[in-house]
Amino acid sequence: MDLKLNLLVIRCRDIEVSRLFYEQLGIEFQKEKHGSGPEHYAVMFDDMVFELYPLKEGEPVDRSRLGFAVNLETDLKESLDAAEIEIVSSYEFDGRLIFVVQDPDGRKVELSQSEPKDSEGNWTRFRSILLILAAIAGSLSFLNYQSEPMNGGPVLDVYFFYFALLVSFLFWPVMVVAVVGFQTINPYSDPVWTRPTHSCNPFRLKNPFCITHFLMYFVMAQGAGALVTAILGGWLQLLMGIGMIIGGLEGLWALELVMKRYPEKMALQDDVDMAGNAPPE
Repeated sequence: MDLKLNLLVIRCRDIEVSRLFYEQLGIEFQKEKHGSGPEHYAVMFDDMVFELYPLKEGEPVDRSRLGFAVNLETDLKESLDAAEIEIVSSYEFDGRLIFVVQDPDGRKVELSQSEPKDSEGNWTRFRSILLILAAIAGSLSFLNYQSEPMNGGPVLDVYFFYFALLVSFLFWPVMVVAVVGFQTINPYSDPVWTRPTHSCNPFRLKNPFCITHFLMYFVMAQGAGALVTAILGGWLQLLMGIGMIIGGLEGLWALELVMKRYPEKMALQDDVDMAGNAPPE
């Protein structure tokens, strides 16, 4: 059988209050009345009807749990704050940040920002293209050196690369932790951060993990390209490639330190079971 859910009805103590709550999420209801039945509100989503019915006197409120992917012009968290809807908890699932709120009847409602289905794939491909370009740029960096293959270069260059390696080994993780950690008090960053992935938007400045994660891989891609042509650029090219790869790896390790240092900024996982589903209540 090919089954598809096409109707969802919830009973509300006060359907006017519930209507106002759900309309703040972008849902537009139509008032309906069928025969001698009670007046209620209904809306259709992709062949599924969602209805608000009045709760009969003495009838208990159900404990069902709802979930909506909402398409808002503003940030979802900012929209909820503006509507004075309290966020009970939040968690990350399948690369999406999900906020849990309560409707006027006490039901848990999960909300996530809807995106085009292929958006993650597009960012993955886009990131891959940029990393390939970074590797090519790194491989061409040997053109900056006129020394013979594997021979020494200018003394100042030698000192510069020694210093760069020292920074990579000792100070680079500290700088990453300091810069990203500082964003925890930045009022313009996301209130809750998600763990970075290879499909997240590398230019989303409100989540410093995404851009930093991408920059570390960008640096490592340049380093890998430099190693490929080290035979042409000499041992300075070799040191540069090794140093950039080490710096990128240490930067990724520093991001893990930030996530452990500021767990309150990370999406909560309390409402998710091992299969990634929110437990019923």
